[in-house]
Amino acid sequence: MPFRNLFETYGTSKADRRVESAAVKGCEILKFDRTSLAQLVTRKSLIGVVAAITAITSLLTTAAIADPAEDALAKITELSRQAEQLTESMHSAQLDLDQKVQLQAAADQKHADDTAALEAARAQLAGYQLSVDKLAASVYMGGRTDGVNAILTAASPQGLIDKMSVQRVMGIEMAAQMANFRRVGQEAVVVEAASAKSAADAKAAADEAAAVRADLQRKQSELQAQIAVVKARYALLTPAQQAILAAPAAPPAAALPGAPAPEAAPSSDIAALAARPMPGGGGSGAGAIAVQAALSRLGDPYVWGGGAPGGFDCSGLVMWSFQRAGVFLPHSSYALAAGGQPVSVDQMQPGDVVTQYSDASHVGIYIGDGMMVHASTYGIPVRVESVHSAPIYNVRRY
Repeated sequence: MPFRNLFETYGTSKADRRVESAAVKGCEILKFDRTSLAQLVTRKSLIGVVAAITAITSLLTTAAIADPAEDALAKITELSRQAEQLTESMHSAQLDLDQKVQLQAAADQKHADDTAALEAARAQLAGYQLSVDKLAASVYMGGRTDGVNAILTAASPQGLIDKMSVQRVMGIEMAAQMANFRRVGQEAVVVEAASAKSAADAKAAADEAAAVRADLQRKQSELQAQIAVVKARYALLTPAQQAILAAPAAPPAAALPGAPAPEAAPSSDIAALAARPMPGGGGSGAGAIAVQAALSRLGDPYVWGGGAPGGFDCSGLVMWSFQRAGVFLPHSSYALAAGGQPVSVDQMQPGDVVTQYSDASHVGIYIGDGMMVHASTYGIPVRVESVHSAPIYNVRRY
C-alpha cells in the first residue's frame, strides 16, 4: 500500500474512532439523563399520591367528626330565626299600614270638609255678586246715589231730606255689601287653596298606604314560604332531636356585671311557676298581672302571628298578657322596643318587657331572678328561660 494511502487510511480511521468514541459517550450521558428524569418523575408522582391520600383522609375524618343531628338542629334554628324576623317585620308593616290608612281617612275627610266649605263660599259669593251687579246696573242706568244729585233733583226741602236719608241708607248697605263681597271672595280663595292641598294630601296618603300594603303582602308571601321550609325541616327531625330542640336552653356564662349567671328553671319546676308568687318583687301592677297571665300559657305552641290561647308568637304573647291587665300594646316587637319607659338591664323588675337581638326581633316578659317567659320559636312551646338566652336589645316598662 502506498505511503500516502496508508497515511489517509490511518488518519481517517483514527478520526472515525474519535467520533465513534464521542458518540458512545454521548449515548451514555443521554441514557444517564433519561434514567434520572424518570426517577425524578416517579418520586414526584409518589409525593403527589401521598398528599392526595392525606387530603382525602382529612376530609373523611372531618365528615366523620361532624354531627348530622347537630347540623339539622342548627339549620332549623337558623330558619326559625329568619321566620321570626319576617313575622315581626310583617307585624310592623301591618301597624304602619293601619296608621297610613287612618291618615288617608283623615286626609279624605279634610278634603271633603274643604270642598263643602268652598261650595258654601262660592254660593255666598254668588249672592253678593248679584247685589254688586244690581248696583252697577243702577249706576249705569243713571241711578246716581251722591248728595249733589239729590240737591239738584229735589222738588222741596223735605224731599231733599228724604232723598238724602234714603241715599245714606243705600250707601251704607251697598258699602256693607261690597265689603262682604270682597271678604267672601278672599275667603273663597283661601278655602280653594286648602281644598287643593287636602286633595293632594289625600292622594299622597292613598299612595303611601298602597305602597305599605304591597310591602305587607310581599312580606306575607315570604313568611308563608319560610314557614313551609321550617315545617318541612322540622318534620325531618327525629323525635329525639325534636325533644332536644324543645328542651330549655342553658344560660350563657356571663350575665349582669358582677352578678352570677342565672340558672335556667328545671323543666319539672316550670309548671309550678304559674302558681307561685312572682320572684324578685316590685314591678308595676299591670306588669304583675301580665306575668301571671303569660305563665298561665306555659306549654302553648308557637304559632307565627298567633296572639291568643292555643298559639302565640313572641309579641303576641306579650300583647295578650298585658291585655289581661287592661293595657293594650302593639303586636310587634319593634313597636314594643320603641314604647314604654326605658329601663336599664340592672334595674329590671317583673313585668318589664325585654326585647332581644340587635334588630329587636324577639320579645318576652321578665319574671325576676334573671328569668323571662316567652314564646320562643317553632317547635318550642311557651316556656321560662334565662333572660340572657339571647343578646338583650333593650328593656321597657309599661
